[in-house]
Amino acid sequence: MIRALWFLARLSLLVFAVGWLAARPGWITVDWLGYRVELAIGFAAAALSVLLLGVIFIDRLWRGFVSMPATLRRYRYTVRREKGYRALTSGLVSVAAGDPQGAERHAKKAEALIPATPLTKLLTAQTALLNGNAPKARREFTALLEDGEAAFFGLRGLLTQTLKDGSYGEAQTLIRKAEALQPKRVWVVRTRFDIETRNKSWPEALEVLKKAEKMRIYDAQTARRHRQSILTAQAMENEKQGYLTIAAKQAARAAGLDYGFAPASVLLADLYDRIGKKRAALRTIEKAWKAQPHPAVAALWMRLMPPPRKAPSVYDSGRDAYQWARRLGDLNPQHSLSQRLSGHAALDASLWKEARERLTAAADFRALAKLERAETGNEAKAREWLERAEDYPPEPRWICDSCGHVAAQWSVLCGHCAAFDALGWTVPQGDAHKPQPALALPDNDIIAPPAQLASMR
Repeated sequence: MIRALWFLARLSLLVFAVGWLAARPGWITVDWLGYRVELAIGFAAAALSVLLLGVIFIDRLWRGFVSMPATLRRYRYTVRREKGYRALTSGLVSVAAGDPQGAERHAKKAEALIPATPLTKLLTAQTALLNGNAPKARREFTALLEDGEAAFFGLRGLLTQTLKDGSYGEAQTLIRKAEALQPKRVWVVRTRFDIETRNKSWPEALEVLKKAEKMRIYDAQTARRHRQSILTAQAMENEKQGYLTIAAKQAARAAGLDYGFAPASVLLADLYDRIGKKRAALRTIEKAWKAQPHPAVAALWMRLMPPPRKAPSVYDSGRDAYQWARRLGDLNPQHSLSQRLSGHAALDASLWKEARERLTAAADFRALAKLERAETGNEAKAREWLERAEDYPPEPRWICDSCGHVAAQWSVLCGHCAAFDALGWTVPQGDAHKPQPALALPDNDIIAPPAQLASMR
């Protein structure tokens, strides 16, 4: 529309000029070297216009002749580029389809036609991965790091390779650079959290966890559990290095999130006892027992039992321990572990009636068999209790939700598959391990979206 209006404006200007000259007739006289030339105004204007058009035509003809080699070069470049991008597109399709021969053929063609483009390097790297040539793929991904716009492709490819090789230190550097380039990408944040925990970089892991919770990658309950596990792991490391006060502060933060988490509560109570805070240790155990009884909590409680004020007689042996066990058990009397704790203490004190009542309530058939032998000497009844114990579900243990590994004690990383925060206090379902899961990676396929990290539990 604007071009049409501009054309009409120029045409109007030309008509106006012609009309203006026609309304003002006259002559132009030129005296030069004894010659006298007289021209009408209209003819002179027409001759001048023709001369100008001729000069313009000759100038354009000359410019076209001079610029012809450059024009031909641009044409050939455009044709090569179009062919190169067609080869690149075909190569990406071959990669997505899992066709290594087709991908390699198109990658070589793209390298010959458009060798300097980042997408060509990316296709070459993906083709090398498809053909099992990891060193070549690494070289191409490394070359991509030099391109500011395509650096993320290189980081992602190198990250995938380093995680497959188990080079978690290098992967940590790469994922931090990737997060700097794509700070809001969900899989980047989740992968970084997994790598930071795998490397036991707990301060950085807490920082990433806070960000992941804000991005709603983890819900509040999951984030709380992960934070508690990290704080407990930090406290354990400081405790091993002898920094008991620092470890106690970290364990207090962990236990404060949930006293029912036995590793944190037991660690805190033990640290309080070692730094001379006996009452704080006992209060911690009581809070843990109210929240969720656990055998480790009961064992620590019995270990912290104060010595008797006077030497007990032979008839009162074990009664102090029974009263001490009852003090803890009465904080959560309906739980089977409370009955078991008091029942074992009564058995050791030869309080047969109390022991039988509590052990029966706890369904502790092996302890009942021991009681039967000690009280009545009835071996047949003891065997009957043991037979019932064989049919009863086994005791809960620390079991990895990722691979099924049964651990002797809790740790923040599974000793078999190194999964973070995967050990749970559950009943074993079998002896066989599940296949060991690899660390969650972004897909090699550049067409598909990146894979998300599997849940920690």
